[in-house]
Amino acid sequence: MTQNHKVLSISHLVEDAPLKSSGPFPKKAAISPTAQKRCTSAVSGVLACFYALHARNLAVLEELELKETKDQARIDSLKANNNCLKAIAQAYASDVLLQDWKRRLPPEAKRAFCFLGFAMKPGAKAITFRLGHEVATAALSAKKGSTDYLSALARTMGITDFAFTTEFVDSKSEENHGLHIHGIACIPAALTVEAIQRLLAPKQNLKANPPVKGYRQRGKNKAISATELQTPGAWVSYIDKEFEFTSHRLHSNPGYASRSATLAGKELYEAIRAWLRS
Repeated sequence: MTQNHKVLSISHLVEDAPLKSSGPFPKKAAISPTAQKRCTSAVSGVLACFYALHARNLAVLEELELKETKDQARIDSLKANNNCLKAIAQAYASDVLLQDWKRRLPPEAKRAFCFLGFAMKPGAKAITFRLGHEVATAALSAKKGSTDYLSALARTMGITDFAFTTEFVDSKSEENHGLHIHGIACIPAALTVEAIQRLLAPKQNLKANPPVKGYRQRGKNKAISATELQTPGAWVSYIDKEFEFTSHRLHSNPGYASRSATLAGKELYEAIRAWLRS
C-alpha cells in the first residue's frame, strides 16, 4: 500500500496562506495543531482488536516460516493483511491522543486496557459475581470501600489475578441486592463455582437461624458465572457501562485491577503505541 498515513504521536500542522505585510519579511499565519480526541474505552477496544488480529497473523506466520515446505502464497497473503491492518489502525488513531501511561492517559482508557490486556492472558475468563445481601451490605460499609473488601474476599479463595468493576443497580424488588461485579479473572482450576457461591452469594434460607437473605436465582441470572471470553472488546464495554453511575452512587472508585492486570494493560498499550509508530 503506497498511501501515506499520519503518525499518531505527532501533531499534524496546518499552514494557512501568507498574510499581507508591509515589512521586508513575509509573515505567515500561526501554525496550529489539528484538534485531537481523547482515548476512550471504545477507542481502546478498537485499537486492541486491530493489534490482536495483527499478533495472531504474526503467530501463524512464524509457524509457516518454520515448515520445510513453505506455503508462500499464504505467507504473502498474511503479510499483506498485516500491512493493511496497520494502515487502517494508523489512520484510525491519527487524531487520537495516545499519551504517557503513568501521567496523562485518561483513567477510562487505562481501565479499558487493563481489561483488554488481561483478557489476552491464558486462562482468563469473563466473570459475573452476584452478591448475597450479607456480603453486599458488608462491602458497602467497609472502611476501605467495597472494591477493597470484595478483592480481599476473592484472594481468600485463591483468585489473585483479576480485574473487575462493581455495579450497583436500583431495583424495586428487595429480593436480591443491587450490588454485583463484572470482570475478568484467572480462576484456579481447583476452585469450583459452588465454592465461590458459598462465600459470595449463599443461597437464600430464611428458615435458618439466623435467617440467610443471601441470593435467590431468578431465570438465567445465575449467582456465579465464569465463562470463556469470546469477544473481549464487547465484554469490556459491558463491564464499563454503569461505571459513572456506580461511582456517583457509592462516592468511590468502583474499579479494581490486580498488579498483574495493570501490568498486562500497560504492556498492551505500549505495544500498540510502538506498533503504530513503526
